[in-house]
Amino acid sequence: MRVPKAFVFDLDGTVYLSDTPIQGVVSAIQRVRAHGIPVLFLSNNPTKTPEEYVTKLSAMGISVTPNDVLTSAVVMVEWLVAQPTSPRVYPIAEPALISMLHNARILLSDTPHEIDYVLASFDRTFSYPKLQIAFDAVRAGAILIATNPDKFCPVPGGGQPDAAAIIAAIEACTDTKLAFTAGKPSAIAADAAARRLALPLDQIMMVGDRLETDIGMGHTGMQTGLVMTGATTPAILAAWNGQQPTVVADDVGVLLARMSL
Repeated sequence: MRVPKAFVFDLDGTVYLSDTPIQGVVSAIQRVRAHGIPVLFLSNNPTKTPEEYVTKLSAMGISVTPNDVLTSAVVMVEWLVAQPTSPRVYPIAEPALISMLHNARILLSDTPHEIDYVLASFDRTFSYPKLQIAFDAVRAGAILIATNPDKFCPVPGGGQPDAAAIIAAIEACTDTKLAFTAGKPSAIAADAAARRLALPLDQIMMVGDRLETDIGMGHTGMQTGLVMTGATTPAILAAWNGQQPTVVADDVGVLLARMSL
């Protein structure tokens, strides 16, 4: 197996669970960097800013800067900023994403007929009034977009319902379909990672625990590495008929050791 020119690591379920690093991950990432191979972290979780992820990873012994961290929220904000017009957005989201939208001077609105995009995201304060605004906006012509398609976020002992639940609620009542997600496994996310690393996609390996998102990035031309420390079990992998991983390993340390890293 050829060693990629850079690694992109998922976070939840790959590098850590909650606030606990997965065994062997910290030293494995240190080994990669010691070989002069760049590392980027890419999470579909939009509930923290890159600065907050820096604080969390630094406390685990992983030295990073905000530029080393991409999230589905960052990718979405960058996409919105790049639009030729100044769209008005209704975010169903938590404070981190809303703050990032404000800081990027994205126009926000909760008046349905003013809204260009309803932005569905991981939101643990999701409520019927929020659903009503989304319903009215979509019926008035707004486009439904999302930060990430994840069904749940892995946490110790189980998981938390993620953005897919909110997307489904809006789709169900509006009889519309999601236009796109900014996070994994989208080409938007892959291109954002490639720009940060200044490398072509086929020289980058995405390492993660989730088949639909992390391993799904393989459709963009990335190599992919599946680790069995989060959302995927052997039974789930055996039944999977989608994008196949380049390599499967028990954890990040084992995966990198197979590459003599």
